Amino acid sequence: MELKGKNVLVVGAGKTGTVLAGFLIERGARVTLNDRKPHPGDFRPPHPAVETVWGGHPKDLFLSADLIFPSPGIPADLPVLEAARKQGIPVLGELELAAPFIDFPLIAITGTNGKTTTTTLVGEILKKAGFPTFVGGNIGRPLLKACMSPKDYRWGVIEVSSFQLATAPSFHPRIAAILNMEADHLDWHPTLEDYYRAKWSITRNMEPEDILVLYAPLVERRPGKIRAQIRTFTQEDNSSHSAWIANGTLCWRLGDDVLKIPAAELRVDQRHLHLDMLAAGLIAAEAGVTPEVITATLRNFQGLPHRTAFVGEINGIRFINDSKATNVDAVFWALKSLSKPIIWLAGGLWKGGDLSALDPLVKEKVKAVIAFGDSAGRFTRAFQSITPAQKVETMEEAVIAAYRLARAGDTVLLSPACASFDQFESYKERGQVFTAIVTSLKPKGDEIPYVSTE
Repeated sequence: MELKGKNVLVVGAGKTGTVLAGFLIERGARVTLNDRKPHPGDFRPPHPAVETVWGGHPKDLFLSADLIFPSPGIPADLPVLEAARKQGIPVLGELELAAPFIDFPLIAITGTNGKTTTTTLVGEILKKAGFPTFVGGNIGRPLLKACMSPKDYRWGVIEVSSFQLATAPSFHPRIAAILNMEADHLDWHPTLEDYYRAKWSITRNMEPEDILVLYAPLVERRPGKIRAQIRTFTQEDNSSHSAWIANGTLCWRLGDDVLKIPAAELRVDQRHLHLDMLAAGLIAAEAGVTPEVITATLRNFQGLPHRTAFVGEINGIRFINDSKATNVDAVFWALKSLSKPIIWLAGGLWKGGDLSALDPLVKEKVKAVIAFGDSAGRFTRAFQSITPAQKVETMEEAVIAAYRLARAGDTVLLSPACASFDQFESYKERGQVFTAIVTSLKPKGDEIPYVSTE
């Protein structure tokens, strides 16, 4: 991609946008960094030559660009982006920019849920095997970082979102994985079909020597012919697949042998994490890792923060932080993996999805729903005919209400089914606030159940 002398607009001044701007400047482009937010005051451009425009998206700024690179999360149907496309101005993403500068094979992992866990786990396995490995992408470390500080990597393992795939028409991973595919990000994609199309586009440029690791139920949903070799995994006891779960044992078919790990020997007991492990094991084996290293790494894996993570227990009441659950499917797996009775804390910035898919689990397991934030009313309306449902404003109020209602043996689960941006900077901050509130709770019997952390 020729960049020298080009007038390039980068949209979004977050971590990825800032890295993009610096990379483009170093390759001779004239770069403007644009963000709809007001100037934050403490912002430092990645290079003195980067111009910045704050407080909106001026149409003439977009129409005068030779290339536009929106950061992940910038809506695809932003009117000024649509206007630029109509004028033939390429609108591309970080993957499209970075890939031509990468000289090592890429493992790209996508799906509605489980991307970060699987990406992290594959990275750990490859590093444990002694392979120099770049781990990043949508997980928080832009792929461009590997171009800006080149090392002799053997593999790159990257989490890729539907946003990134939608703006990377020539992206070509050596190994790709689609972990699952349910409704999500309908606040960004115009339609559900558009979201699915973006996910499947990870296979667009794959060749017969490449490997696609695919959740088995997706095989029948694939859009046309896929040239890559397909390896399937399933939660069912079905050895016709490449990986499966039989009688509580995780199984992988590796050549003529079957690798087996009893689930009881793992440090995580959630079914959805076992599925992530199946995918990670297949990917690692295709990347050349021995069964011994795969087994040792999986046995020691303890999961990631903010993903059905145990926070603590007070008066026999367990508190679980699943702040990373930003869609309905993630909540489904959280509810399915926990024992009843559950007091479910939900809410935030709605991204779309079908809440009625949770009705059977809510009816079976949920003692009460306590909803907070921008979409609180949506949750109380959806579930008040099934179980007691209460609407509050803030996370603090939700935790206090749950604690007052809970009894020994109950689980208080934060699993929002929403983005965090109505009240928090990220799902991480939301999970951290939840954890701080829980650790400040006083044992029942005290007059004041909660001591503010402020």
